[in-house]
Amino acid sequence: MPEDHGQLITRHQRRGIRAGALVILVTLHVGYALPRLLGNLDVYPHPWLPLAAYGLLTLVLGGCVLFGLGGRPWPRGWVPSALACTFAASMAATSQVPANHYFVDPAHWSFSLTGWFAVVLLGDRGPMASGAFIGCHLAATVAQTLAADVPPRPVGAAMALSALSACCFQMTIAAGAKLLLTSSTAIGEALRVQERVRTRIAVGRQIQVDQRRRYAELNTTVLPLLTGLADGSLDPRDDEVRRACALEAARLRRLFAESDCTFDPLVHEMRACIDVAERNGVTVQLAVRGDPLELPLPLRRALLDPVIAALAAARRTARVTVIRRENQVRVGIVVDTPQERLPAPAACGIQVRTVHGEDRLLVEAACRVTTRPARSGRPEPPWPPAWPSWSPGARRSRT
Repeated sequence: MPEDHGQLITRHQRRGIRAGALVILVTLHVGYALPRLLGNLDVYPHPWLPLAAYGLLTLVLGGCVLFGLGGRPWPRGWVPSALACTFAASMAATSQVPANHYFVDPAHWSFSLTGWFAVVLLGDRGPMASGAFIGCHLAATVAQTLAADVPPRPVGAAMALSALSACCFQMTIAAGAKLLLTSSTAIGEALRVQERVRTRIAVGRQIQVDQRRRYAELNTTVLPLLTGLADGSLDPRDDEVRRACALEAARLRRLFAESDCTFDPLVHEMRACIDVAERNGVTVQLAVRGDPLELPLPLRRALLDPVIAALAAARRTARVTVIRRENQVRVGIVVDTPQERLPAPAACGIQVRTVHGEDRLLVEAACRVTTRPARSGRPEPPWPPAWPSWSPGARRSRT
């Protein structure tokens, strides 16, 4: 599954934060701690112990570099193990620092370095996690200081100032990292909203362009009909004129129904055309079989065009059937008219069959499909759905 915007931004920000913290930690480990360790070996009672602590911290740093540059979560169990090793190494190195040299002397290089390990390992968990480790480390170091010797007041003040400066700077970096990671969620949500808005705008523009094209196509048939009725060249009492008016009215209703957001667009557009026939006094029965299938708009138009033409020619009764199977859709109609000229189907793989007999006309349009719809996640309509269709006194059955 592809990552969304929030996850992608979080991963990149986590990778950047870790890379920056690792750069600081590597610089301090090599350029700050190592010279102070080598320059004060004669001060330590047992020099091998600070050297071993520095080697252990180097191993932990190597693991952080190996696991942390990808921006992914730490391996399971790595963070507590690394923090435990870091804490033990710091306590071992601090135990070799002479009294009154804690915090302020270069020989006590391990204190400020240990806090940066917490920033690297716990920076994405917030300042509370980093602060808990830094606070526990500070308390343990103060206990070691008091156990070695109680420093004089001026020395104690200098120790406190140095310790608080290092801890506050590390906590500030941890808090800033958490703010950056938190902002990625808001940024991702804003990008998702922007993408939805752009999608709806694009859908609305496409629908508008398509509707204009459809209106232009209808003008070639509707305007001459209206012009003929207006100038008297067409007689509204003529059966052919009335059928032409019914056909164009059904096409217009179908055009309006195409913009509605419905679960079953094919049946919805068919019902819109049935309403026109029912208002003209035709009793229409509708039967639907099968689950809805995802059909593109041109295919639905090609399926309904011959059926609408036959429905407009109905005199008193009509029976409409919609059958959906896994790989085929059929729309058929039986009307009480012996013969009618039907429009040629569009080039969408539509097969039209007509049968005449006993003052009846059977028209069936069929096509093959290869995909099924997704039952959820339909796009939101670019505007509210249209009003429901109605017809006073109409008889309709659905089984």
